[in-house]
Amino acid sequence: MRRVILLWSAVTVLTLGVFLPLRAQEIALTSDGYNHEFPQWSPNRSWVVYMKKAASGDRWQIYKVSSSGGTEICLTSDGYDHWYPQWSPDGNWIAYTKWDSTGCRQIYKVSSSGGAEICLTSDGYDHEYPQWSPDGNWIVYEKGDVTGYAQIYKVPSEVGIEEKKDRRHETRDIRLSAHPNPFTKKTVIRYSSLVINDQLPISQFPVSLCIYDVSGRLVRNLVTGDLCSGALIWDGKDNSNRQLSGGVYFVKFRTEDYKETRKILMVR
Repeated sequence: MRRVILLWSAVTVLTLGVFLPLRAQEIALTSDGYNHEFPQWSPNRSWVVYMKKAASGDRWQIYKVSSSGGTEICLTSDGYDHWYPQWSPDGNWIAYTKWDSTGCRQIYKVSSSGGAEICLTSDGYDHEYPQWSPDGNWIVYEKGDVTGYAQIYKVPSEVGIEEKKDRRHETRDIRLSAHPNPFTKKTVIRYSSLVINDQLPISQFPVSLCIYDVSGRLVRNLVTGDLCSGALIWDGKDNSNRQLSGGVYFVKFRTEDYKETRKILMVR
């Protein structure tokens, strides 16, 4: 009976023309003497990002490679470990965990084409496993906080970004600067508007000029209202006139359809 069943099965397969492969073919995208882990597809499926324990300092760095293979591209390269990369929904940014100079694991991001790393969190707790929101406006992650347990947090993905201009309509331009930078006691923040293509000057639009810390928390309102140009002195104090600790802060200029950010460093 067993021979009859096997013979019938073989005849059926040959008759129907069904040929099942023993296994799928594996295709190597990387091939060197280092460990590569945690691969993630880009939204357009053209790239794969991952963490690689590179030769430089024996640290984990963020790399990417074409989904068809080829030369690996290093996106981070310093003396700290970088883990768990995640693409932003638009494919322009990669968020990850980094063990940095705070002695803890913080959330960072870097342009998917490379460039300066941008710190999104900076405190005395570990932050891990970042994930982007579907609209790309938030990054959620795990944080071991004061409770002694791992809790879920989120941070705006725009915190500390760009230090470049976001022009949606190309109608206005702003010159924003801070000097001295770094500073110890005070810095002078200067701003001025330019009219482009004979549009209305920016003084006719409501604006805000504020200071944020690296966690995205608003610490000082410098201007809220209408302005054209001027200079303000920031003495390193918050809205309650309390002296803030040294570190990185961000000056943010905003209108309804325009924003510009400058990073400043207060040294204590």
